[in-house]
Amino acid sequence: MRITVGKKTLVLGGALTIILIGIAVAILAAGGIVAWEYSNSNAFCTNNCHAVHPEEPRAYAVHAHARVQCVECHMGRLPTLQLMGLKMAHYHELLGMITGYERPLAGTTLRPARDSCEGCHWPSVDHDDTIRTKIHFEPDEKNTEVRTKLIVHTGSGTAREKATRGIHWHIDQNVEYVTDDVQKRTIPWVRITDKDGKVTEYLDASSKLSKAEIDRMQKRKMECVDCHNASGHPFKNPADRVDEAMADGRIDRSIPSIKARALAIIDKAATLHGPMEDQIGKFKQIIADAAPKGEQKPEQKAAEEKFAKAMLDILQLSEFEAKDLTWKSFPNHVGHKDFPGCFRCHDGKHVNAKGEAIRLQCTLCHDIPQVTVDGTLKTVASTKTPGLTPPDSHNAPNFMHDHRSKVDDTCQMCHGPLKWGKDGGNFCANPACHGRKWPEMSLDAKKT
Repeated sequence: MRITVGKKTLVLGGALTIILIGIAVAILAAGGIVAWEYSNSNAFCTNNCHAVHPEEPRAYAVHAHARVQCVECHMGRLPTLQLMGLKMAHYHELLGMITGYERPLAGTTLRPARDSCEGCHWPSVDHDDTIRTKIHFEPDEKNTEVRTKLIVHTGSGTAREKATRGIHWHIDQNVEYVTDDVQKRTIPWVRITDKDGKVTEYLDASSKLSKAEIDRMQKRKMECVDCHNASGHPFKNPADRVDEAMADGRIDRSIPSIKARALAIIDKAATLHGPMEDQIGKFKQIIADAAPKGEQKPEQKAAEEKFAKAMLDILQLSEFEAKDLTWKSFPNHVGHKDFPGCFRCHDGKHVNAKGEAIRLQCTLCHDIPQVTVDGTLKTVASTKTPGLTPPDSHNAPNFMHDHRSKVDDTCQMCHGPLKWGKDGGNFCANPACHGRKWPEMSLDAKKT
């Protein structure tokens, strides 16, 4: 091999030529590997590719999946060659970054759960039910603590294989649906195919879509992310973040009316928009303006400083740069506290050809909530005598909505003397169920 440089000619032997070519190929391969790894890194995804979503990296960094790479959900845990093909298929995203596009409010390219979620959460493995304790503080002078204990039916595998209830029943069945909203806030049609082949369709009686329109819509198989849609970077209700900070001591709950002050700060900060670095100074001013005036004892000053730091962290995780966006712009379909969630289907309005509704029954997913207000039991157990079997009427599809109209003296055999209300101390006065407003649902304890 001859290489001519100016007037000089370098003659290389065959072996040396092969070695040099090998080195060049190795350098190119190493560079390609480095470039490939960087293109799959969180830094690339959040800074170079998706800089249009400045709030999502902050939400991701403090969530349970913070050690899961972005691409593991958005591209899946797949062989490298397959991932390369998928990345090429996302060319339109690159085009949007160059030419500009409106910020999307929902992910449309997530991989099926089998290629992503199930890499860690294997559905065939036995999982037990879960005990959850939710702590809330009232915006009164004493910051009254309210604890709600739930036994959530998350069991799977053999724990649920013979049962007809439980949250993860949905992924063990062939459940299909259609939605007319990119964020899947509404689900007008559902089809369930049993393991014996029986097919049942449910249509939302309040939907304005015709059967012909529904027939033309895309049929989706229900997956993990249809409920766990905010698992990667959820935007929580900032009031919940305040409760969490008070529960773990980042905010001193002994400060009178501190919960009410925190909520007032959140409301005022919600009017601010623009780059976060510009908002931080304004956040600090709002927090300072809400602080008590006058001389303070050292311990009071320390508590106020801790409160100011916690509130600054909460505001940075809760406020958005674009003035047309808030945390409410990104629904979380798990549960039904701030968004319809479960009630998208379990609302008593999705009925089949026989007029039977998809079951509206809270205890499908969790036991009766037990509420304690500052150490005082405010509810009673679901039955007075252990081991009693609920009557068949309790399994009616719309029981939870209709039971108020079917109460009689026989109910007292299990639940004791019944008294309507929302202050606890009686089975029909559970503050976790009655006397509060749920999205798209009312469970007020009023006999009709």
